[in-house]
Amino acid sequence: MATLKIAIIGGGPAGLTLAKLLQKANIGCKVFERDAYRHAKNRGGSLDLHPESGQRALKEAGLLDEFKKLSRPEGETLRIYSPDGNVLMDESRGEPGRPGEFANRPEIDRTQLRDLLLDSLAPDTIDWNSRLLKIRAQGDSKLALLFTNGNEEGDFDLVVGADGAWSKVRSSVSETEPLYSGISGLDCRISDVDARFEELSAHVGQGMCLNLGSDKGLLCQRNGDGSVQLYAFARLPNEWFSTCGIDFTHPRARQEVVDALFPEYTALQKSLVLNSDPDTVGRQLYMLPVGFQWTHNPRITLIGDAAHLMNPFAGVGVNVAMEDALELAHAIIGEKVEEEQLSSLSVRLQKFEVGMWKRAKQNAEATVMYQNLFFHKRGGVAMVEHFAKRRQEDEQQN
Repeated sequence: MATLKIAIIGGGPAGLTLAKLLQKANIGCKVFERDAYRHAKNRGGSLDLHPESGQRALKEAGLLDEFKKLSRPEGETLRIYSPDGNVLMDESRGEPGRPGEFANRPEIDRTQLRDLLLDSLAPDTIDWNSRLLKIRAQGDSKLALLFTNGNEEGDFDLVVGADGAWSKVRSSVSETEPLYSGISGLDCRISDVDARFEELSAHVGQGMCLNLGSDKGLLCQRNGDGSVQLYAFARLPNEWFSTCGIDFTHPRARQEVVDALFPEYTALQKSLVLNSDPDTVGRQLYMLPVGFQWTHNPRITLIGDAAHLMNPFAGVGVNVAMEDALELAHAIIGEKVEEEQLSSLSVRLQKFEVGMWKRAKQNAEATVMYQNLFFHKRGGVAMVEHFAKRRQEDEQQN
């Protein structure tokens, strides 16, 4: 019996979930992560895991109980404000909100999910500080990986690209690159919000708080570490980001963004940005074309953002990525692969990709729809009306 040698490029939720599922089935793999060490990044907001995708993957990985201990069901609530401070919808007060499909989606901080997955893996699974430079075909039909640090690893039967938006692996199977989505702004964080800004803490609540104006929004999410993640985003032309004159890495960017994009908002809502931590980050949101596919390669495949980068407005990105990992693991585990059966693995990989493309297209279409609700000419009113219509449709069906 030949041993299948698998490389996973990228140590995000998709890559780590795949590694755990393979190891659980006694299939070895190596994860190559560009971060220099485990805690090199500490930014990132809260994620809600859905029962049919993210939670299902964790259940098969044997990690669902640990997830439930860390997750925050109270973080599921949503409230929506208009720029004049009026409450348009508030689920935390028991008011009608989103339809039933949004139930049972508890929140977990991105760093907590990553730690949960990392701690579950066998020692030495991760090669840190490994930024992929290129994939090279070997003479024996296997693949070698060359990294920017000068290291080279070879003899891989399968390389899985789980390396995110600007995937280096994707460039080996397609020339398609992400496109600007039309949404830009400032990524902010308010640390220790309960102790420092009691009024802002009350405004945000325990879940998601959307302050939606015409084609713009202050989008807040409570995190489990006592912070609030905030995105001050708007529909903007691509060139605005480089021609507006704002240095998005400077603390004064907070005031300049508020003055330029949110002058009609209340003082309290503006203070969400103005009182945020000074280490802000400018963001332009990109996405792969809806329905993106690539020509099948029996030695290389993609999952997560590398395969179907989409914006966060439908809340499905990490869930689709973890479902990718689960379905790819099923395809690999399908049978113990001997050398003469590698063509069979290629067939299963192709079937996996076709199924993933279908799921990704549906979720990408939903993401575009929700992006248009987040950034609507009529502000939050359009989103509230959308949810009311969906609730009515559910009631009629039931």
